[in-house]
Amino acid sequence: MTFPLLLKLPSVAQEQVLLQLDVPDLKRPEWCSIQKPVTNFQVAFDYVQNLFRLPMASYNFTNNNQNLFPQRFGITRCDEVWLITSEDIPVDELKYVLEKMEIRKKLKLYLDGNNDFECDFVKFSMDDLDINRAFWITKKTFLAMDCARIEMQNTRDLPIREFVSQWLSSRNTRFELLKLPWYREQINWNEGLKPMSWNRTLRGRYFKIFGIDTYKKVDCEKGIDFLREDGMLATVVQNRSCFYFIVWHKRFQPEADFLPLDAWI
Repeated sequence: MTFPLLLKLPSVAQEQVLLQLDVPDLKRPEWCSIQKPVTNFQVAFDYVQNLFRLPMASYNFTNNNQNLFPQRFGITRCDEVWLITSEDIPVDELKYVLEKMEIRKKLKLYLDGNNDFECDFVKFSMDDLDINRAFWITKKTFLAMDCARIEMQNTRDLPIREFVSQWLSSRNTRFELLKLPWYREQINWNEGLKPMSWNRTLRGRYFKIFGIDTYKKVDCEKGIDFLREDGMLATVVQNRSCFYFIVWHKRFQPEADFLPLDAWI
């Protein structure tokens, strides 16, 4: 059975761990244990941490039959965390990741279980947040998100207009993209805001985003533009399946012209 947890280690650290555990030679920067007893991995983890004092770069959990959750190892900081499983994750373990861990670059939650999960408030602050079943995200959590790129599916009714208005009233220069499923809700963008139609001299037509495994583009020709007081330009795009809120840190992106269109089917 393949070990469900993948930790990125330098090759020198990896070699030392393998020599200690008598694991067959494996010279690559990622080590994946096939040993059933989880004690072996605990020993390897503790050995490397104590010897090299390395920061955690990536935690990738794709199954949970061995219960190798971050809390077991006392992980509190990590650049990237991926939790992808069809099984339920214990609530205390999931809340440990959401509430106790500092995740800097990316959090990807693809959980097919945990149908009754609830969490009143989480402070998300990382570059990329990607949640495939975000039914538990509350309005309070949504409005407090401090991420560069946010992608969520299967959400509850979220205050999209308030999110846009909040950004327009802020000095946030980190935010770049919000992508949500679109349920054809009608939003009045004129009330209290100053929407504009597309001006070709202010921005390009296409916006480049990173999809599942490749770059794609969003067609913003029919988008609604907003110009913030500090000069930052944003666009709201609504199509058959998606809602996008985009901030143009690079207003013209000719490299996106020939990319495939982004969409959820």
